[in-house]
Amino acid sequence: MVAAIELLVAGVLALGGATGLGIVYVSSRRRDHPASEPLAKMAGLPALSSLAFAVLVFVSDPTLVRVVWTFSQVTLALTPAYFLLFSLAYTGRTNWLTALRRRGVVGFYVVDAAIVSAAGLFFVSIQPQTVAGLTLPVVADQPVRAITSLVFVLPGVAVSLSLLLSFLLSSENLYRRQTALIVAAVLATLLGNVVFLAGFSVHPGLDLTAVFFAFEALLIALALYRFDLLRIAPMAPSIVLEEIEDPVFVLGDDGVLVDVNPSGRRLIDAAEPVGDHVSDLLPGLLDTAENGEPYTDADGRTRADGGQTAVYDTSLTSITDQFDRDRGAVVVLRDITARKRREETLESLQTVAQRFLRAESEQEIYDIVLETAEEVLGYPYSGVMAYDEAKNVLRPAAFTEALADRYRGVDADPVVEPSDSDVWTVFESGDPLVGEPLSPASGDEVPVDLGGSLLYPLGDHGVLGISTGPDVEGFSDADRRFVEILAHTTENALDRISKERQLRESRELLDERNDQIEFFNGVLRHDLLNGMLVIQNHAAEIRRTSEDPAAVDHAEVIERWSEDIADLAEQVRSVSNVVTEEAEPELASIDVADPLTQKVRKIRETHDSVSVTLDVEDDLPLVWADDLFPSVVENLLVNAVEHNDTDRPELSVTARTKGEDVVVRIADNGPGIDDEMKAAVFERNVTADDSGSIGFGLYFVSLMVDRYGGTIRFEDNEPRGTVAVLELPAVRDGD
Repeated sequence: MVAAIELLVAGVLALGGATGLGIVYVSSRRRDHPASEPLAKMAGLPALSSLAFAVLVFVSDPTLVRVVWTFSQVTLALTPAYFLLFSLAYTGRTNWLTALRRRGVVGFYVVDAAIVSAAGLFFVSIQPQTVAGLTLPVVADQPVRAITSLVFVLPGVAVSLSLLLSFLLSSENLYRRQTALIVAAVLATLLGNVVFLAGFSVHPGLDLTAVFFAFEALLIALALYRFDLLRIAPMAPSIVLEEIEDPVFVLGDDGVLVDVNPSGRRLIDAAEPVGDHVSDLLPGLLDTAENGEPYTDADGRTRADGGQTAVYDTSLTSITDQFDRDRGAVVVLRDITARKRREETLESLQTVAQRFLRAESEQEIYDIVLETAEEVLGYPYSGVMAYDEAKNVLRPAAFTEALADRYRGVDADPVVEPSDSDVWTVFESGDPLVGEPLSPASGDEVPVDLGGSLLYPLGDHGVLGISTGPDVEGFSDADRRFVEILAHTTENALDRISKERQLRESRELLDERNDQIEFFNGVLRHDLLNGMLVIQNHAAEIRRTSEDPAAVDHAEVIERWSEDIADLAEQVRSVSNVVTEEAEPELASIDVADPLTQKVRKIRETHDSVSVTLDVEDDLPLVWADDLFPSVVENLLVNAVEHNDTDRPELSVTARTKGEDVVVRIADNGPGIDDEMKAAVFERNVTADDSGSIGFGLYFVSLMVDRYGGTIRFEDNEPRGTVAVLELPAVRDGD
């Protein structure tokens, strides 16, 4: 008949086994936790051992007893392996736990299990012993088990326990209470095992270590799965929070406020905010912080000094546990109200600069300045004193309404004459007056108390003045910088208005000069050319009717000079039209071969002693020019002939393609041009010799070539002479 003590012992052992197997089941359902897998095996092995011990209560066959007892010892021998793996996983060392290392840890304890198995099956002496009605197998001595415990079990348990204790004391541990419970469960199991080894047991064969392991696993499972025991506060020690001036909020993973420093409490209406959701305390804070955007309380409750609604820069730092899971957040607010106001003011000043560009008069600029000073900078006492150059005084140009009201009824001349007054001193010296009350000229009294003032010169235009009023204490550094920016921008705008006025006056004067030139062009075209025609006709008549050879020669000279003067008049008229033309020149694509051929033929026909060769490249590109281009070519050819000092001038004209240009070269065998004159000959009123010519031809050439976007220069010819090099841009596809 089974004794009651046997049923009790078997029941306890079976309960331990069932508990362990239950933990295996729960852990298999919680695979999301990194420590679940090793915990399941750490609980399952002792559960099997505990069930095996329960069987030993009722088994008496020696062989079966030896097998069951050995099985219980082998499962216990493997348990420290998974306890070590659990400790590594729980303390966040999953990166270290590679598959190879896992197998290495388990393999190490498989060796221990093999030794225990061999000893239990073949070497140890197992004898049944009855104590107090309970019969259990007892091992006479276990030297092998003692050795394996020292080599395998104790080092593994020591490492595991040290990992847990170190993690318990770590400042990064969010689960100190949870870790403390796990450590306590481990220590309780060790204590129970030590008690058994010391001989304190109702039976020498009753080893409850497996039961202790099972209930240890139960406590660990409860700590992991049932009671998170999360405590974020150690991440932000109270003493640190107290010292931080910026508002700091420590939140749980559900958005509930866990801790807050005094600066943060001042932003919250609730007396005891800890435990409330942050969205109820500060609406929109969490979403704003997650997006990294500035935060302003929706109800306007967060206010900075001066009554302005405060603006905060948000910083959110996630709080993660040893498994890199988000368990909360720390939100820090930094007051950026002043910076935000500066940014908005600078943006407003940029808008003012754009308005200045559209202003068309000084008065419009003055109005913009005063509006900005009053509405953007918040100073209603502002005014501009404009300089009257004719009277050498500063006169009121524009006052804000508040400043004008202060001066109404005051018997004082607002005009500022040269003196040692602050306003005139600032204008004359160009140095601003920053923050001091205004001082009048010596011997005068201040007509109106305006408090501290800022006076900034506006160049030659006058002075900008801004005052705080008698009830306001001075200016901030930021306001001084803003007023300085406004003053500089105003001065630039007034400079622009002044220059545009001068430009309009210059254009009016230029239009008047152009009208005069056009008039003289008409006179030149009509009267001078008509006069030359009369002279030519009379000279031709003298040459035809006179029998005096000398008279005929004189008549021919008169005819030639008349033709030259008429041609010169036409060129002067053309150049004057080019110079006075405001629009872009109207150019067309032309073939340089045609004017070159025509003008070379003309030189040959009019100068019998001149030898001219022409070589134009086939398929020469077109160039940009106009109908005066033939005159340009003729001037260069005539210049080469007229300044030639040989009995038989020789000219060589070529046209070639060079890159994207067409290059025309006119070479002669004349005396050449000195280096210092090669550039000067293209200037107005400069000639290369003492012929008395005013040098108009080459000046005309230079003007026209520049109009075409080309270049003209002189080079030395070998063995003597000069080469005129004309480079013109070729017409490209798509032009």
